[in-house]
Amino acid sequence: MAKSPQEFQYDHDPYDDEKRYDSIEGIVASHLEVADINEDPDKLYDTGLLLNFKKDYDGAIDCLDRAYKLYSRKKNFIGAIRCLIELAWLKYNESDEGSSKASRAFAEAQEMVEAHINEPGINETRARLLHYKGLVKYRTGHYGEGVKFFKQAKTFCWQDGLDAAKINDSLGIHYERTGDFHRAVKSLEASLKIKQNLGIPWEEAITAQILGRLHLIKEEFDLAHKYLLESRELSDSLADAKRVASLNNELIKLYIHQGNHDQARLLIAEIEREHNGTKLPKHPKEYGVTQLYKAFILFADRNFNDAFELLSKKVIPLFEKNKAKKGLGKAYRLRSRLECEFGDYKKALETMGEALAIFKELNLVDEQAKTHFEFGKIFMEMNDKKLALKSLMEALRVAEDNGLRFLTSYIEDELYRTDVERWQEIVDKRAQHQRVFEQERTLLDALTSLSEGDEQISPETVTGGVSSHAKSMISLLRVAQAMSGERDLEKLLELVMEETKQALDCDRCTVFIYDQDRNELWSRVASGLDNIKEIRFPAHLGLAGYVCKTGEVLNIKDAYDDPRFNKEVDKKTGYKTENLLCMPMRNRNSEIVGVFQVLNKYNGHFEKTDEDLLMAISSQAGVALENAKLAADQKTAFESFIKTLSRTIDARDPITAGHSERVAQYANSIGGEMHLNAEECETLVYSSLLHDIGKIGIREDILTKDGRLTEKEYRHIQKHAEYTYEILKNIHFEKHLKRVPEIAASHHEKMDGTGYFRGLKGSEIPLLGRILALSDVFDAITSRRHYRNRMPFERVLKILAKDAGTHFDPDCVEAFFNIRLNDLGQILLVEKRILTPEMDSALAKSFNELTITIREYAEILQKEKMTKGEADIHRLFSGLYHRGELDNLD
Repeated sequence: MAKSPQEFQYDHDPYDDEKRYDSIEGIVASHLEVADINEDPDKLYDTGLLLNFKKDYDGAIDCLDRAYKLYSRKKNFIGAIRCLIELAWLKYNESDEGSSKASRAFAEAQEMVEAHINEPGINETRARLLHYKGLVKYRTGHYGEGVKFFKQAKTFCWQDGLDAAKINDSLGIHYERTGDFHRAVKSLEASLKIKQNLGIPWEEAITAQILGRLHLIKEEFDLAHKYLLESRELSDSLADAKRVASLNNELIKLYIHQGNHDQARLLIAEIEREHNGTKLPKHPKEYGVTQLYKAFILFADRNFNDAFELLSKKVIPLFEKNKAKKGLGKAYRLRSRLECEFGDYKKALETMGEALAIFKELNLVDEQAKTHFEFGKIFMEMNDKKLALKSLMEALRVAEDNGLRFLTSYIEDELYRTDVERWQEIVDKRAQHQRVFEQERTLLDALTSLSEGDEQISPETVTGGVSSHAKSMISLLRVAQAMSGERDLEKLLELVMEETKQALDCDRCTVFIYDQDRNELWSRVASGLDNIKEIRFPAHLGLAGYVCKTGEVLNIKDAYDDPRFNKEVDKKTGYKTENLLCMPMRNRNSEIVGVFQVLNKYNGHFEKTDEDLLMAISSQAGVALENAKLAADQKTAFESFIKTLSRTIDARDPITAGHSERVAQYANSIGGEMHLNAEECETLVYSSLLHDIGKIGIREDILTKDGRLTEKEYRHIQKHAEYTYEILKNIHFEKHLKRVPEIAASHHEKMDGTGYFRGLKGSEIPLLGRILALSDVFDAITSRRHYRNRMPFERVLKILAKDAGTHFDPDCVEAFFNIRLNDLGQILLVEKRILTPEMDSALAKSFNELTITIREYAEILQKEKMTKGEADIHRLFSGLYHRGELDNLD
C-alpha cells in the first residue's frame, strides 16, 4: 500500500507507550490469540481492499479482520482504526440493516479516533471516517449532508493521498448527478492523477470507468473510449473478470451510441465465443446485458422477429433467474417497442408499464424518464397526442427534477414533433429563466383527470383496434404499479382484486387460484366477503370451473339464467349476483393458473372494453401470482430444510429437544417488542434455528454427559459457536439472510467482551446476535439439562436483570420484560411435558386469558402478599412452568 509522506515516519517506534495500548486493550484483547503474528498486516489490509474491489466481500472482511487484530496486537492504532472503518463500510454495503448498522460502527470508530486524536497520521483516518459517513448519508438521499461530509473530509487529508482521490470520486459522481459535468470531470481527473502517482491499479480502474461513463453521457466518444479501455486493461491485469465483463458492455453501449454497430457486433461475438460451450455464463447478469445490446442492434436493423425471440428466450429468462431487475426493466422496455412494431399497442403499453414499475421500485429516475419518453412515442403511434404530450412532459419533469440534463434535449426534440406550440412555450420559459413545471402534475394525475370527464375524452378506436380511453390506460398503469415487487400471495391477491374492482367499476372481484394437485379452485380472500376467509371448490364446478376447464371468456348479463352458474356461493353468503365477467388467468407458458371473476357492474353490464381491460390485467396478474407462488414454495421448502436441520441437531441429545425452536420463538418475541422489520425478524429466526448446528462437531460423550463438564470438556464444547460460523458461511442464503452465519455464531458473546468465540464487545456484537444470546440463555436455564433441573422462574428473572449490561444488552432485556406472559407460556408449551394432549390443551386455553407482561409478573413475585387475582396468575403460570418437575430444583 502506497503511503503519504506523513505516514512513512511512523513505521518505526510507533506506539511504545503502554498507556496507549491500555486504551484499546478492552476492545481487542480477546481477539489477539487467533491472529497469526507472522502475517503482515499491511499486506492483509491491501489484499482486503483488492478483494473489496473485486466484490469478494467475504474474503475482504476476513483479510481486514485479521489485519485489525494484528495491528491491534502490534499497538498500531491508526492501522486498527482504518481496518475498523473499512469493515464498517463493507458491512454497510452487505447488510440489510444498512445505515443504522453503519452508524453504530462508525460511532465506535469515532470514539477510537477521539481517544487517539494526538496520534501521528490521525487526520488521514478522520478524513476517511468523514468520507464514508458522507457516503452513507448520500446513498440514503441526504445529499446535502453527504456533500458537507465530503468537503469536511478534504480539509483533513493529505491532498495527494488516496483518501483525497476517493473523496474526489464521490464529489465527481455528485456533480454528474446535478448536471455539473465540468466540475465532475475536473474532480475525477484529479482523482485519477493521484491514483496513478500512488500506483494503485484497482483504484485507477474504478475512476477510469466512472470517467468513461461520464464522457459517454456527454457524447464525447473518443474520451469515453480512452478511459473505458484503460479501465478494462487494468481490470484484466488484476484478473477481475466481472468488471471486465461490465466494461465490455460499456464499450458495446459506446459503439451503439456512435452508430458503429459493426464494432459492437465484433465485441459481442468475441464475448459469445468465450462463453461457447459453457452451459451457464460465469457472470450471468453481465452476459444478459450483452445479449440485450445484441437484441437492440437487431431491433435497430429492423430484424424484429429475431430481436423478440432473443429477448423472450434468452435475455428475459436470464435476468429473471438472476434477479437482475434493472436489466429486466430495460428488456421489457425494448420488448414493448417491438410489440409496438407488431401493432399490438395494448400489449406494448402493458409491458412498458411493467418496466416503469421496476424502475420505480429501484428508484432509478433516469430510467423512469426514459420509460415515460417511450410511453409518449407509443401514444403518438396510437394517434393519441394528448397522452403522448402528457407522457413526454412527465419524462421532462423527471429529468429536470433530478438534474438529468443530458436527456432533456432528446425529450424536447420529441415534444417538437408532438406539439410544437407546447414546445415553443418551453423554449420561451427557458429563455426567460422561468420554471417549466410550476403547475405540472404527474402522468397518473393527468390521466386520472382526463378520465373523469366524458366530454373531454370518449372511447376512440385507433390502429389495431385498441381503445385509447384514458381511464383504461390509468387502470392498467395503476394495476401494474400495485403488483410490482409484491411477493406475498395474500397481499398480492388483495391488491389485484381491489385495483381490478376499481378499474372495471364493479361491486366485487374474486381471483381464484387453480390448485393443480387437488384439482380445486380457491381464493383465500374475496373482496366484499368480510366473514369468509377462503372459498374452495372442485375445479369443474360453476362458471369459474367452466372457464378454468375450457379457457373461454364468459360475459353473462344475467347469472341466474345461465345453468352453469353455481348458486351455492350466493346462498352461503347472502349475496345476489346479477351480471358477471369471468376470464382465465395464464402464466408465461399460457397455462391456466387461475380465474378472474368480477361481479355486478355498477352501470349496466360488462362491455367489450371491460373484457379487453380485464384480459390485460389478467395477463399481468397471472405472471405476478405465479412469481408469488414460486417465492412462497421456495420459502416453505427452505423453512422445512432449516427446521429439519435444527431438529436433527437437537435430536443428538434428547433432553434438548425443541431447544432451537423455542429459542427462535423467544427471539422473535423480543424482536417484535424492539420493532424489527420483517426481514430482520426472518434473519433472527433462521439464525436461532441454526445457532447450535456447530454441535455436530462436538464429541457425543461430552455433549450428552450426565453431570457437570470439566474445564477441558467445556473448552471443547465452546468450539461449537465457531463451528456454527464455519458451517453456515458455506450455505447459500438469499441477500437479506446473508448475516445468518454471523448472527448465529454470536449467541455466546457477552456485552463486556468475555464471551466466545470472537470475544466481541458491546456494539461489536450484532443487534440480532444480542437478542439471540439472551434467548439462548433464557431457554437454557428454564429447561432441564443432564446436570440440573430447570431454574426457578423468579431466580431466572433476577439473573437477567442483574446481568443486563455485562452479559446481556439492556435494551434486549427491557424488551424481554415487555413480552406478554401468555405469549411466553405458549412458547414454553413447546417443551415436552408429562401431560396428556387434553390437559395441555386445557392449560393453554386457560393461560391464554392472561395478558400481563413478564415485568408485571416479576412485580407480583416480589410481593409479600398477593391478591386473589395475582395468586391465580401465579398458580396458573407455576402449574405450566413446573409441571411434572417440581423436585430437585437448583
